[in-house]
Amino acid sequence: MTFLNPILLLGLAVVALPIIIHILNRRRAVVVDWGAMKFLEESLASRNRRILIEEILLMALRCLLLALLVFALARPRLQTGRLLAGKAKDPQDVAIVLDGSLSMELQVAGKSNFARAVEEARHVLKACRGGDAAAVILAGPTAQAVVPAPLSDLEAVGRRLDDLAPAGGSMGVLEALHAAVLALAEGGNAVKKIVLITDGQRIGWDLEARQRWQFLAEAAGPPTLATRPLVVVRTLAPPPQWRNAVAANLSFSRAVVGADRAVKINVTVANTGAGTGAVEPERVDLAVDGQTVESRSVDAIAEGGSASVTFEHRFETPGPHVAAAEVVCDDDLPADNTVIRALDVREELPVLVIQGRPSAGPMSGPADYLVEALAPRNVDDDAVAPPAATGTPGAPRRLIRPTVVAAPDVATIKGLADYDVVMLADVSRLPGPTVAALGRYVAAGGGLLVAPGQRVDKVAYDNWQGPDHKRLLGCRLSEFRVGGEGTKRFVRVAANTLDHPALRLLADPVVSDVSEARIRGRWALDVDDDPEVAVGAFLDSGEPFLVERKCGKGFVLTLAVPLDVEHGNLPVLDCYVPLVHEVAYYLAAPARAPRNIQPGQQIVHALPPHVRPPDVVEVTDPTGVRSPATLRRRGAGWQASFARTATAGLYRLHLPAAAKPKAPTTAAAGTDVPFVVLADPGESSLELLTADDLAVEAPDAPTASIGLARAGTLSELTAAVRGGAPGREIWRYAALALLALLLAEIAATRAITHHRQAHLAEGVDFGVDQGSVERFRTQAAGRAKPQEVA
Repeated sequence: MTFLNPILLLGLAVVALPIIIHILNRRRAVVVDWGAMKFLEESLASRNRRILIEEILLMALRCLLLALLVFALARPRLQTGRLLAGKAKDPQDVAIVLDGSLSMELQVAGKSNFARAVEEARHVLKACRGGDAAAVILAGPTAQAVVPAPLSDLEAVGRRLDDLAPAGGSMGVLEALHAAVLALAEGGNAVKKIVLITDGQRIGWDLEARQRWQFLAEAAGPPTLATRPLVVVRTLAPPPQWRNAVAANLSFSRAVVGADRAVKINVTVANTGAGTGAVEPERVDLAVDGQTVESRSVDAIAEGGSASVTFEHRFETPGPHVAAAEVVCDDDLPADNTVIRALDVREELPVLVIQGRPSAGPMSGPADYLVEALAPRNVDDDAVAPPAATGTPGAPRRLIRPTVVAAPDVATIKGLADYDVVMLADVSRLPGPTVAALGRYVAAGGGLLVAPGQRVDKVAYDNWQGPDHKRLLGCRLSEFRVGGEGTKRFVRVAANTLDHPALRLLADPVVSDVSEARIRGRWALDVDDDPEVAVGAFLDSGEPFLVERKCGKGFVLTLAVPLDVEHGNLPVLDCYVPLVHEVAYYLAAPARAPRNIQPGQQIVHALPPHVRPPDVVEVTDPTGVRSPATLRRRGAGWQASFARTATAGLYRLHLPAAAKPKAPTTAAAGTDVPFVVLADPGESSLELLTADDLAVEAPDAPTASIGLARAGTLSELTAAVRGGAPGREIWRYAALALLALLLAEIAATRAITHHRQAHLAEGVDFGVDQGSVERFRTQAAGRAKPQEVA
């Protein structure tokens, strides 16, 4: 189908000119009877038919010449797609959003989809007209404004596309479109358009979040934008099949890792390819601080399946470290073959134990068992690492350092912030200021374990409140129960309910004897109806064994069982030591600033006391770009923060040389602090959008509020920007046909003229008996005389 200029189509009337000229030039012949013409009738009839055909042919060629001339001047276009936008007349602002997610690195016909997206973005810029302006947004886990406001210098915008690279992770579509709306708000043109070029990866679209889509639709209208923008989604074709082994996750067996013992490192390897069957990686390498420490093999993984590889490693020195696992495999997406995690290896874990009831003798009170479990005097090989690098030769290195304070002496505690975990062992009650301090401590990231004894003041516990004015424990102490139901003398811990992260180590009956615990006395806990409160385990009587309450950044764990031998045998079982340690690790985890963060989350690091402005702290991102961090005062000290964390990968915060002591003894004394921005492993599974996902016809579709239009081809995309129907101009072909037809007309005219001239030069043969002219005249004169009568 062609689209022509309707005004120029009127020029097709000139096709009639040759016909009109022919009609006007026709002469009305006068018929004169001439007897000699009868000799030429047959010859003239044949010649007239030939001349008529030649004239018709020449007239057709000349009419077609004029028609093709008008056709070429009309600049016709061949429609190749749907009409997404009307004819654009006014200048417009165009925001180009490029999908920078990990899956855009997949290659189709030897070229990555991200490279294709950049190419199509250049075509969009070429489709813009004079007066148009363009902005560019790189969409990854967070939106990066490459050109934050529309620029009319389209060549400068095109140059900004040269250095773009995928951000990795998943594309946050709503965040990217909102950033595009904000960019368009900075432009001065009335017409607004958003062009999103993506590979159609479904993850990151949040199609279930209808309220967020509605909020975006409201933000894209007045007063932010005077007119709603046309949002065009261009989906690039994915590879028909692809092979991929991904390092999906790396986790540690303990929330807090110390240099006192080895930690298990679990690596999950998944096969997220499509149409290529099972993959069999060569191996999985574990690297610590850039040095490969161990390699392990992995069996073939079926398509859609996964496998786990477990390493065991002991970090020799405390301080920040980086652990990375690489899946060595020849696949189509090598960018997701490595998973990285940063961690702080702790030199010590300070724990405050508040003792409610003094011990009558050795190992007679709950605090005694707690302290012995936290820092055993009889150290076995499994609990403690080899001798420390510093200190007394042969002295065992212990991670947890407990401090015991009697409940009446809590006023002597200088600051709870000096401890990562606080444990209350059979504390009857605490002063109001101490309870308030505990609430603030937990909200700031501290951990609190409450193990109430039989004689505690349950009314006082029930009235403890956190900074949010909710019950600090997340439950009420209803009544203290002794024995089991009926004639049972005790209850047991239901091992099959130990799904809390701090108790999972005890759930395996092969290594845990928790099922042998006999509980003679326990508190019945009435759990609050609060989304921040959860039960972590149950007794076989159906009563809660452990209740968790999230308060701010920290957690409060409440045990229903007193930690003494008077009310059960739990403190003397083998599982007691790992139970106490795992609870301490879990509660201490939020106390420190996280090393592994989500995209867009700030990097925050407390600076040593002697580092302060005008000292410069810098951050190197995964692409190698080094940028200054921001220094802010935090209490009596300073902290560095860095917010540009859109790209997934390893970041390093560089402290000034003054931060490094002259004689460092641990890794913590270094000047580089690692952080990792996590990638979404779901991005490695290419789940594509369906036609229904972006259907605007259905009123209940989540994207209906914003009104998306899908461009199936590049011509549809450029036509949506330029305005009008997509297609390509074919006037060049008409011009070539015009030239060929002109040559044909000239050749035909010359051939006909030559033929006619050659015909006129030929003599007319009246027969074989013709004589001379004189003889003919003599005979004719003789016949004309009257005959004499004899």
